[in-house]
Amino acid sequence: MTEPMRRPRVGEIIVYKLFSGSIRRCLVTAVHDNIKNGQRGFDGYRTGASPLPVWGYDHQIVEWPQKEVEVE
Repeated sequence: MTEPMRRPRVGEIIVYKLFSGSIRRCLVTAVHDNIKNGQRGFDGYRTGASPLPVWGYDHQIVEWPQKEVEVE
């Protein structure tokens, strides 16, 4: 039996892998049970010089944060 997948939390900075193989780091701003096609996912902003809005599926997450940050 497999354990349930951990869900991202608002305020966490996660790293996820795109289907192209690229890696992105983002600050999670929302978590959804159905982001697209019935899949769980998240909205956020890329971290770095140009904070563009992004979204992804939970199963794309490859790195979890060491600690949480608060979003106001």
